[in-house]
Amino acid sequence: MTLDELIEDRRILVCCGSGGVGKTTAAAALAIRAAQLGRRTLVLTIDPARRLADALGVADFGNEVRRVPSRKFEAAGVPLRGELYAMMLDTKRTFDELVERFAPSLEMREAILSNRIYQQLSDTLAGSREYMAMEKLYELYAEGGYDLIVLDTPPTKHALDFLDAPDRILDFLGGKVVHVLLKPYLMAGRIGFEVFRWGASSVFSVVEKVTGVEFLRDLSDFVLSFEEMYDGFKQRAGRVKALLGRKETAFLLVTAPGKFVLEEAIFFYEQLVEHRMHVEAVIVNKVHLPVERRERGAGEEDLEDPEDFLPEPRRRALAERMAEAAGDASLRPALEKLLQNFAHHRVLAKMDARNIQMLREPIREGVAFVQVPLLPVDIHDFEGLRRLNDHLFRAA
Repeated sequence: MTLDELIEDRRILVCCGSGGVGKTTAAAALAIRAAQLGRRTLVLTIDPARRLADALGVADFGNEVRRVPSRKFEAAGVPLRGELYAMMLDTKRTFDELVERFAPSLEMREAILSNRIYQQLSDTLAGSREYMAMEKLYELYAEGGYDLIVLDTPPTKHALDFLDAPDRILDFLGGKVVHVLLKPYLMAGRIGFEVFRWGASSVFSVVEKVTGVEFLRDLSDFVLSFEEMYDGFKQRAGRVKALLGRKETAFLLVTAPGKFVLEEAIFFYEQLVEHRMHVEAVIVNKVHLPVERRERGAGEEDLEDPEDFLPEPRRRALAERMAEAAGDASLRPALEKLLQNFAHHRVLAKMDARNIQMLREPIREGVAFVQVPLLPVDIHDFEGLRRLNDHLFRAA
């Protein structure tokens, strides 16, 4: 299956992988291609650097959907048949919206939203970004306003960090450990905190002195309040996880050719497959591709020497011959440097090819496999995303 076929056939594309491999730019480029092919597309990112906003030129980019102006396509010479929208996840705001949805009463909602423990946990609890990304994805999917949603996931070394975030957070908030630790304070919350505090054990008196009684009171109040909403959160998390496993959701593994990054990608792929997720494409960014053959110039037949790093005497001799052929001896230093760079690139290309072959072996047949060369400049605008698509969809 090709990337174009995935864009036209799926409802959700999830770009995943470790950090620094280009997931954000890949997600944006795929979304541009989808809009170009006529799909009403939304790209959702949780990248805190806001590179996506800069590349798409969307002002006031946040937890609200913004349409990418059609003039961006026109200026880059990209024909547009559909529509493109962008959104950057606000973890705190998305968590607030969940509380507003599941709180049994207005009083309970306000109590939770104003709770100091909740205000910290909703934005900093491990896995909260991943959980809220899944929640927002489900919400946007259920609303049915888009033909395709492209999700840029947070960087992670393990797929389980991403897939199991809802379960881990819910296990923490509703788990036995928290309830055992806070049992005396939860009891106090039900019978009157001051009454319980008067008869508290010496152990909890020490805890109060170390952490502050207000902290324990806030934490117990939060856990008590959350108990009323726990089932709703749990059911919602189950529906989100089920959505990820449907055929209409495709995972695209984005990586780079470095050995350790590819080892992480292989592990990531195996975890996704084990969880029965549909991995349909692999994109390898920043690849040193072999230099294409062409008609040789003077002395260049010696570049086929099997030794990868051209020794200095050989580089100097080749540079002199090439300068003589050009009729300008002053070119020799620059030509020697050029030959050195060529030799280095050839070595890196061989290393990348060997590493990428290691990645290909466990990938099942039928998965789209695309290599994007190391580009001379970073992608920071719409034109750069268009150039990236020239490589992603070269075969299209």
